[in-house]
Amino acid sequence: MKRIFLVLLSVISLHSCKEPVSLTDDFSQKMQSVSSSELGTVECKITKVIKADHKATWYKFGDRKILFECKGSVKAGIDLSASDSYSVDIDEENKSIDLVLPSAKILSININPEDITLAYEKVSITRSDFTSVERTELLRQGELSIREDIGKNKEILVEAEKNATSFFSAMLRQMGFKQINVKFRK
Repeated sequence: MKRIFLVLLSVISLHSCKEPVSLTDDFSQKMQSVSSSELGTVECKITKVIKADHKATWYKFGDRKILFECKGSVKAGIDLSASDSYSVDIDEENKSIDLVLPSAKILSININPEDITLAYEKVSITRSDFTSVERTELLRQGELSIREDIGKNKEILVEAEKNATSFFSAMLRQMGFKQINVKFRK
């Protein structure tokens, strides 16, 4: 038992005698764990209503209406998978760091088929029902509409960058940096 205690004590003392790691080396080690991946910093739930309203025409009598409700999620964040995805300037003496990250982007849009529900359908007796091809095309157009809406709404990207700044600032502060400046490429 004494022998195990002495071996354990010597390992601990040898470990504590190691030369302290520089901020630059510590930063490089930490970034290796997050590099080559996407860092999702925000997720939003979305709901989209998709409708089709085929009115009567001179050669078609009666109306056809259909309404779907689609629920899904959107993830946004920082893509660090490229080898030159970020740049860094470290001042060891002042313990300051300037970190430039890629701009936030939409990482994924996920709409599960079980989250698509038929909310309403009405077909006049003189008209044919919506075919599965027509329904699929409507849902495809709805997905495209969701992507367009998200592309126009920059709030999710602003929030993703804000959360990424908080994440990296906390990580860098924990590493020992005193002055931290996180920016994003535009």
